[in-house]
Amino acid sequence: MGRLAPLVAVSSTAFVVALSALASGCKKPIVYKPEPAFSGAKASLPAVPKLPPPSAFKNGANWTVYGLQHQLNSPRHSTEVNGKPVTVAGYVVKVYEPVEPAGKEGCIYPHKKHTPTAKEPNPKGVDCSFIAKEVEPPHFYIADSKDEKNPAKMIKVMGYFCSYIQLYFAIDWYKTHDPDKVKDPKDRDGELFTDNLCSTQVPNTFLGEPKVGAKVTISGQFGSKYEEGSGGRAVSPFGIVDVTSFKKGKIDLDSPADLVKQEMKDP
Repeated sequence: MGRLAPLVAVSSTAFVVALSALASGCKKPIVYKPEPAFSGAKASLPAVPKLPPPSAFKNGANWTVYGLQHQLNSPRHSTEVNGKPVTVAGYVVKVYEPVEPAGKEGCIYPHKKHTPTAKEPNPKGVDCSFIAKEVEPPHFYIADSKDEKNPAKMIKVMGYFCSYIQLYFAIDWYKTHDPDKVKDPKDRDGELFTDNLCSTQVPNTFLGEPKVGAKVTISGQFGSKYEEGSGGRAVSPFGIVDVTSFKKGKIDLDSPADLVKQEMKDP
């Protein structure tokens, strides 16, 4: 009886091995069956976007309008230009020209009948309060192309004058003075450059406003907001260059002929 258990165990093992061998002998091998190529409609995928070349952002040391707008609206790069001093080159595509209502002559533009003074820039007896709500400070727009019509591709330029009367003050003064010899703003005849509409100092590097189509290079503080004392406030998602907020701000024209000379008007 003692030798019976090992014999039973050996017989069971042999049975399992034999059964496994039988099962493996009955399994058919996998045979590769070629399938025809897919003949249905092909997937329509968008083209891989091309990155703009470096020249689209800057032309030498100067920013392009596209470059500034791209950085301003980029979460990653906005802090590089927003509220920072920049120099941008472009073409003047639009100049803001407010219309003076009838009976309000002398409120916006100086007239021979109502010659403004630094102490009293508006004509006596005329209500000019509409200016604060209806008239913006002098400004113009620049773009990378001369014939640009899309406002989203334009940058607003402000701060070179706070009012049109202030602009005329500057023109009259520069007729008899050399701006390069004026070192101290106090030497500019007191309040000659500062009317009661604005407390901004007029830059001595620019006189008047440029013509549409003029090529300009502008230095100033760039951002989406403009605020200069009581001279006006503005917001633009496309960007604003404030010439006066940056001490070295200026507007350079390619040609003196691109400047519009301002003269006092007849009422």
